[in-house]
Amino acid sequence: MSGTTGGTSGTGQPGGSGAAGATGLTVRSFLAIPEVTTRSLTPGVGEERPITWAHVSELEDPGRWLGHGALVMTTGLPIPADAAGQIAYFDGMYRAGIAAVAIGARMSAPPLTAEALAHATELGFPVLETAYETPFILLATAVAEASERARAHRIRLTEQMYAVLREHADTKTAAPLLAAIGELLGAELDLRPHGDRPGAEPGRIDALGGLAYETPLLTLGSPTLRFTFADPNAPDPSLMQHAAGILASALSVRSAARRNEWLYGSILLGNILDASVPWEFATRYLQARGFEEPLLMSVAPPGETAGHLETAQLAFADAGVPALATVRDEELILLTPSHDSASRVLDQLAPALGQIGVSAPFAGLGSASGAHRQAVIARSQAGNREGAISRFGSSAEASLFLPRDPEQLRAIADQVLGPLRAYERRRGTPLVQTLRVFLEENRSWVRASERLFIHRQTLVARIARVETVLSRDLNSMEDAAECWLAVRAAIQTGEIDDEGPRTNV
Repeated sequence: MSGTTGGTSGTGQPGGSGAAGATGLTVRSFLAIPEVTTRSLTPGVGEERPITWAHVSELEDPGRWLGHGALVMTTGLPIPADAAGQIAYFDGMYRAGIAAVAIGARMSAPPLTAEALAHATELGFPVLETAYETPFILLATAVAEASERARAHRIRLTEQMYAVLREHADTKTAAPLLAAIGELLGAELDLRPHGDRPGAEPGRIDALGGLAYETPLLTLGSPTLRFTFADPNAPDPSLMQHAAGILASALSVRSAARRNEWLYGSILLGNILDASVPWEFATRYLQARGFEEPLLMSVAPPGETAGHLETAQLAFADAGVPALATVRDEELILLTPSHDSASRVLDQLAPALGQIGVSAPFAGLGSASGAHRQAVIARSQAGNREGAISRFGSSAEASLFLPRDPEQLRAIADQVLGPLRAYERRRGTPLVQTLRVFLEENRSWVRASERLFIHRQTLVARIARVETVLSRDLNSMEDAAECWLAVRAAIQTGEIDDEGPRTNV
């Protein structure tokens, strides 16, 4: 073995990993090169560590002079004979970020102690041994050639990604571009709405664990790009950054082209809700853009609705699902088809938008206003659960015997409870709430009075007044059931606050 001095450097990136000739050289792929005749004295340890250059060093503390990603080659002259000294020698290199140390066999190195090798194993620092007859220049050349192949591979893949961008310049959704770039990188690419991981910084590739990585994109809506790899040798930070930049550019161009259509759709949805547009014209417009009945109306809570509008429009556009979106009274309103793909986008948006209320499926734009009220009711039933989706009629509170249409529910509540509300407005006595609690507590005088914080005799007087005003007898099962359904109808339309403990009747 020759003790050649000097070193080589490549273009591999610290922090990446990969097979030789693909995304860079690692300890594992270096050991797999037959010509280097090198084996690991710490098998399986630190084999994912990237090697970006190689250097011969006979210094006692090479970590002071050599940096991250280096493969240190030594005849063993600086290695102490005692366990403590060997441990300190390995520690210094590990702290400096040196990838591994390759020690020439049968040369100047003292026997490595079991304690030192155990410590290196615990650190995750690879200790290698190179055959006596193999010159260090061969190792250095192998590292240089692998780094050059990795650099050429990155350049070729980057060129291919830009070629893919040109091929998909006219596609309406990002899905084909994501699939094509993902195929080049050996990964599954997925766009997620802004808000999934607050605090993430554009341009930084964050490891999520396993083989998943994420980075925010500098484009409209600040979506997050997620990479999921199957091969542990595939991830390469520089290629992921190139892919993120290409996708951000493509999305920005598409977003600019979509803005006019989004603006028109926002105005049209407002006109549909106001019934100020001919239904035939609006229906033709929707059909030409892929809307199929039945439809859904969805609402998101007040908040940063401008950002929510942007996020929702991008999510539906990127998924290839037609949608109209507008902001009214600080509320985000969406009109979409009711098929599964639209539901999946809503599920994806829920963490970013907060509670989402969804109407029952409906046909005919004349029902849009009623569907909007259903969505508002459904959202109110979501309570304070962030990221929840509540669908009208799916709540456990909904009655099997009541209609879903808000106007019909309101008519039922008014027909039964109207006289009681009129009495309340004149006298100020909360008789509707008293009736509700009394029925929810199964007409128990004790439990209802405790819940209302009033004396039992006061409750008796109020219920007597309720029966007089409504001309009903609450001892009658028929009258009690009719009043109960009216109360539930008022709750579902939001005319009575749906708060407080309840007993199911």
